[in-house]
Amino acid sequence: MNSVKRSILGIVAAKLHTEQVVALTGARQTGKTTLCEVQLPEHLNLPFTYITFDDPDERLRFQRSAVSILESITTPLVILDEVQKIPQLFDPLKLVVDRERKKAVADRKQFVLTGSSQLLMMKNIMETLAGRVALCQMYPFSLYELSGGGEPPLLSRIWRDQNITYQDIERLNLTAPQRLRTLRTVRDEHQTWGGYPPVWQRTGDTTRLNWLKDYRKTYLERDIADVGQVANIDTFALAQKLLCSRTANLLSISDVSRDLGVAVNTVKRYLELLTMSFQCILLPPWYENVSKRLIKSPKIFFPDVGLNRAVLGELSVSRGAAYESWICAELLKWKQLQPVQPDLYFYRTNAGMEVDFLLAGERGILPIEVKSSERVTSSDGRSVVRFLTEHPKSATIGLVVYPGDDVIELRKNVWGVPDWYLLGAI
Repeated sequence: MNSVKRSILGIVAAKLHTEQVVALTGARQTGKTTLCEVQLPEHLNLPFTYITFDDPDERLRFQRSAVSILESITTPLVILDEVQKIPQLFDPLKLVVDRERKKAVADRKQFVLTGSSQLLMMKNIMETLAGRVALCQMYPFSLYELSGGGEPPLLSRIWRDQNITYQDIERLNLTAPQRLRTLRTVRDEHQTWGGYPPVWQRTGDTTRLNWLKDYRKTYLERDIADVGQVANIDTFALAQKLLCSRTANLLSISDVSRDLGVAVNTVKRYLELLTMSFQCILLPPWYENVSKRLIKSPKIFFPDVGLNRAVLGELSVSRGAAYESWICAELLKWKQLQPVQPDLYFYRTNAGMEVDFLLAGERGILPIEVKSSERVTSSDGRSVVRFLTEHPKSATIGLVVYPGDDVIELRKNVWGVPDWYLLGAI
């Protein structure tokens, strides 16, 4: 599965044309090293030097003479992997980057930094490299990547045009049945096992589940220990499980605090660690009054459904919550590839009317309702219709995403769209 072309490749390459330093963050084992060591140099057709600070000898070497080592590198592309392991690197790197800026553009070295702890990495970047670095985030495989990439998915065309056309429906009808079966099979596997590349390099349920359990164990014993802000790993692991069981639900920190038997501030610290290490996402609500967005409770999502199975063990979440979490993850992966990234929200009124997701940006607002059933009817689009009615200037079309087979106009300007067509590559 190392041959899967990563969608973010073009984004990283484009940023290197304008910036001298690109920082690529993301959870461990999402494919950052493969992207930087294999795909990016091939894409740019540049010789490169690769250094990983997972190697303790490299850390010692750079601690002694980082400036001299960086300046002695002759390749135009320098990849520094797991830089959060060596915070002493950032001041020397800043010095070298500033010296490189004085050279002709063609003679400057370019640096790609990778890290699996946003908490540690971003602190150092903000303190020393602010204004000198472009930021990118690496996610596990998306459905679009696993289904072959190529032409942008249907969601990109809908977002661009704020419309579904006859050609979009006809394109689906003209696709070979074998291709559709393959895409649905990949979708089903992705919804079961998530997107971590090592999972897709393995076959068999037991082998995959064991890798995910080992991954979680490594995360708890290594990544969280590296941060050094958790006194009791067992309590943190239980908090991770309790929070994961609430995926796709409104977050109540006080409820988690009570169930866990720890202080509210402790839960807040655990949440910060989980979000900054890319294990969970807090999705804000959308309100026309911007100040309300900042104070209302977010929804919590644990986006990788495969890892959730390892975290929850004998527990489980409803099919609806698991499906909504999968859609959330795919929307996050999709939006970072757009020329101007839209924001992602959920919508809920005081009266209880809810739309699962809103994409909001300069093109307007696209409400998206999620249904895990194989068929959808006009009643499934009621909340989307109401949102369109209440916000006619900013929202002109709405979607109901479901795992079925057909593109259907459920109500005026509200379309039921199969998930594999909306987010995959036909």
